[in-house]
This record gives sequence, structure tokens and C-alpha cells, in this order.
Amino acid sequence: MNEFRRMMQRVLKNKWQEQWVSTTLVLLFAGLLASRALASFASVMMVIPFLFNYKQYKFDKKVLFALGLILVPVLISGLWSDDKTLWWNSLSIKLPLITMMFGLTAVTLTKEKWIQVTWIYILLISIGCCWSVWQYIINMSSIQAAYLKSKLLPTPADNDHIRFSWMVVIAILLGIKCVAQETRTMIKFVLAALIILLIIYLHLLASKTGLVCLYAGSLLYLLYIIIIQKKWKTGLLVIIITVSAATICYTSMPTLRNRIQYVVYDFSNYSKGNIMPGYNDAARWLSLKAGYQITTEHPLSGVGFGDMFTAIDQWHQKNHPTSFAYERFYPANEWLVYGVGSGLPGLICLAVGFFLLLYTTTQKNILSFILSAVSVIPFLIDDSLEGQYGVILLAFIAFFGQQKLREHKIIS
Repeated sequence: MNEFRRMMQRVLKNKWQEQWVSTTLVLLFAGLLASRALASFASVMMVIPFLFNYKQYKFDKKVLFALGLILVPVLISGLWSDDKTLWWNSLSIKLPLITMMFGLTAVTLTKEKWIQVTWIYILLISIGCCWSVWQYIINMSSIQAAYLKSKLLPTPADNDHIRFSWMVVIAILLGIKCVAQETRTMIKFVLAALIILLIIYLHLLASKTGLVCLYAGSLLYLLYIIIIQKKWKTGLLVIIITVSAATICYTSMPTLRNRIQYVVYDFSNYSKGNIMPGYNDAARWLSLKAGYQITTEHPLSGVGFGDMFTAIDQWHQKNHPTSFAYERFYPANEWLVYGVGSGLPGLICLAVGFFLLLYTTTQKNILSFILSAVSVIPFLIDDSLEGQYGVILLAFIAFFGQQKLREHKIIS
């Protein structure tokens, strides 16, 4: 009887912990789409099950080391940062990497619960896409014209089309993973339909980040089919389908055509050194130049994460004084952000920590590899760890999307 009672206590305890984590995940999804405050709250509260059982927690030393490498350069740069407020903002915004890791690895979600939560994520992202498409339908002419001026469809996530398009790609990949595990024909059909609609939406939105991630993932899968599985006919079919679909999207979607025309026109200017104020890609190119030069001028310590804005503004005043204030932002590459903030040692720490985190958490199958591989892209073309959404999405991919660390749970 006593043994039965102890067993029931363990079951009930694990049950509330699993329910807590799954509930905070759903709140997190809603926050990503509609409320930064809710996203912050959910990402912090996810740690609660760990706090109740931290003495029995089995730490994964590789993951902790990886996260330490990512956080330590920011932390120690506070020693030479004059603006402590901006330094603390940069550090605190990365803390969900810790809280979400402890929360999501302290509890083992059952396969059924993982699929339920994934379904909710896909459905919420799909609802967000529907809202975005509706904005396009009621303002079609003006939005199509705006695409020639670097403006995109209104999106959830505070109109952050870069991060939202990344969320859509994650939904597509997790959806494919669910299709591969599903046995019911009708559910497979519904999921496949949702995935196709999300892919169409990415082309309608025409955000470079989302499309690059989508096609990079397709290329990796194609290489896997041809090189690893040696299925040449299947690979050829994938190429034909991909090229045909891309051609149809380009010819039928004015937003995609106008976006490509704008990108080509902007590139033709800034690639020749003709950088004009008010052009988004040109400003991003300037941010890379600024990041590289500031890093080479302060190779050992950087300028400190608290003083990056000051250093970037000074660089613009000296090298490109005609740029607008809103064009003077962090380098559009997370490695260069760390270079500016903490020098080459910080840049190296980020590189090692980032890839160690992905290596440790990625499962040994093609879908998991693609999920991790395409997550590298937003860090190459944007300052993804300097914003709330990028930090949360990285933690979500590593500790929920992959689910490799399920065995590192609390031992009751």
C-alpha cells in the first residue's frame, strides 16, 4: 500500500509539472504573436517545475557549457560598459535561454503531449497568417505598391516580419515531423494542407529570412535524398516540384515580384558603393561594415555591450553622416554584434557555444538536422539574440522542437 501511494504521488507530481510546462508553452506561443509581456512572463514561469525539484535535476554539462559561452561575453563586458542600463538589457533579454532550458528539460513531455502542443503552435501560427492575409486582401493595392519601397505585409509579432517568417518555417518543419509520425490518414491530410498553405504564405509575405530558411531546408533535404539515400529519381522530382512551385509563386504573386525587384535594385546600388539613405538592405550592409570596422579597432574586448549604440552612432557620423537615425542599428549579423560588444574572444565564444548547443540538442534524423541548420540563418543575417523573439525561438527549437534531451529529466 505504501509503495502504491508513493507511486501515485510521483505520477501526480509529474502530471502537474507536464501540464505546467505545456500550458506555459501555449501562453508563450500566444505571447509571440500578440504580447511581448506575455511571452516574457511565460518564458520565465516555465522554470517553476525545476525550482521544485532542483536537487534531483540531472544537469547536461554540454548544454550548460554552451549557454555559458553565449552569456559570459555579455556578462563580463559590463566591466567596461559605461551605459549599464543598455548592458543589462542585452544580458537580461537572453535569460530565457536559461529559464526555458531548465523548464523544458526538467519535465519529460509524453509523445502525445508533445504532438498536442505542436499542433497548437501550428494552428496559432496559421491563424496569425490568416490575419496577415486578411490585411493584404483589404489593402491590396497599397500593400503591393509598398513592396517596392521595402515595406511588407502587416504581421503578428509586433509586425516583425523577420522573426514571424522564421516562426512560420518552424511550424512547417514541425508539421512535417508530425506528418511523419502520424498514422491517421485524415490527420495527415489536414496537416499536409496546413503546411502547403504556410509555404504559400511565406511567398506572399516575401520576407528574405523566411524564404532563405525554406529553400535552404529544401536544398538540405534534396542533398540528403540524392547523396545519402541515393534516390536520384526522387531527387529529380523534388527539384521539378520546387522549381515549378517557385515559378508559379513568382508569376502569380505581385508582392513577391515587387519584393525581388526592390532587393535587386537596392543591391545594384549599394554593391557599387552608391548607398542611399532610406533603403533597408543598404542600411543593413552599412551595419555590417560598421560592425566589422569597430571589431577590428577593438579586437580584444570590444566596446562593451552597453556602449554599442554609441560606437555605431560615432562610426556613422564619421563614415556615413547622411544615414538616418533609424538606420544606425546593431550589425545585421549576431557574430559581429558579439565582436563589437566583446571583441574576437566574445565572437569565438558565441560561435562555439551556439554550434555546441545545436550539436548537443539535435537528433540524428534529417528533419531535426534541417530544423537546427536553418536556425543558423537568422543569426547570420540579423541580430537575433538582441531581441526577445530570437532568443525565445532558439530556446524553443533546442529544448522543445528537438526533444533530444527528454532523458535529462527530474528523477523522482
